[in-house]
Amino acid sequence: MPRFSMKKLASFLAVILSTVVGIENVSSEHESNFAIDETDGTLETSELIRKYGYPIENHKVTTADGYILTLTRIPPRSKSTKRSLPVLLVHGVFASSADFLIIGPNNSIAYLLADNGYDVWLVDVRGNRYSRRHQHLHSESKEYWDFSWHEIGYYDVPATIDRVLEMTHSNQLYYIGYSQGTTVFFVMATTRPEYNGKVARMYALSPALYVQFVRSPIFRWLGENGSALKAFLDKVGIWQMFPYNSAQYNIQKILCPIHKRRTICIQLVELLVGPNPRGTDRLAQYIIAGHNPSGASTKQMLHFAQLNRVGRFQQFDFGYAKDNLIHYGSETPPVYNLTLVTVPVVIYYGLNDWMIHPQNVIRLKNELVNIVSINAVKDPDFNHLDFILAKQVRSLVYEKILNDLNQLET
Repeated sequence: MPRFSMKKLASFLAVILSTVVGIENVSSEHESNFAIDETDGTLETSELIRKYGYPIENHKVTTADGYILTLTRIPPRSKSTKRSLPVLLVHGVFASSADFLIIGPNNSIAYLLADNGYDVWLVDVRGNRYSRRHQHLHSESKEYWDFSWHEIGYYDVPATIDRVLEMTHSNQLYYIGYSQGTTVFFVMATTRPEYNGKVARMYALSPALYVQFVRSPIFRWLGENGSALKAFLDKVGIWQMFPYNSAQYNIQKILCPIHKRRTICIQLVELLVGPNPRGTDRLAQYIIAGHNPSGASTKQMLHFAQLNRVGRFQQFDFGYAKDNLIHYGSETPPVYNLTLVTVPVVIYYGLNDWMIHPQNVIRLKNELVNIVSINAVKDPDFNHLDFILAKQVRSLVYEKILNDLNQLET
């Protein structure tokens, strides 16, 4: 009997529904501020980079605990007389390196950096669609998924930094992290403080360390029910959440056609990150469904839920005092000591971010010892996802980062 995959089923349904209700494809000009088109949702990171004419190198990084990560490089297109430090970009949870490419050339931060002569590096952390290999463990096994974002910060980020510095013959790099990409940086900087000397400056976009005052009802529910949800998923043998599926983009076309303004998909995204209908590019938001979700462990989600519940930036709580004693030598998880972070930090945050409230960012600023600046994005409706999709994100955030980098380089 022939195998009937979800991808084939989604494609079949798409054809039927497009015939019945007249769903039309989106042209590249469809209500977008960007030079992108609908097919971008079907392309992998490397295909996106090649499509828009940028050079690319593909590398692999093996962590000390055996995970094999994908590392993508966009080298400068022209030889420059200046010798700039490389720039490492680290994506958010459930996401991938595509975060920094979605809105296309002349707008996405990865392309803008390359256009300005920087050596750009994009890492995909363990468990997402591009980094699901291990030296010994099978990617469907319980053992493979036994990690939270602590392990990403402790193993993945240091291994990636070492590889970038080795390949570029540099002593330092610049680090740009978005959401969980900031969380794992501060894990590294506090648990492996020797890496502070390898980062010249860190740019934190919506730093996800303190997660109180959450306005998202979805995230609030997760904070309240994370432990019960994790226990249930463990019982039924599910160790990963929202893995990438090649059918997900076609399913979105069926359920949430782009010509409709208030689809269930848009409403769900707004409930999660905050509404900004005038500032969010609809085509870019549509395309990102072809890339995200990209996979994460259930333990990552539980760890964020724990932060919401306890109000501290701390290591994973194993749930029982005896288990914490085994792992930490104490009945409660240790708090990450942010006074150990000596890297100069620049922070950007959104006033309408329903996941990371401004009060959390102010608290983080007050605990760091080397803050360069803290910047509220000058759009009162700027939400969590806008850091990678907003119509004006280039002028509101990216150009400010570029100006700061150029000043550092000169």
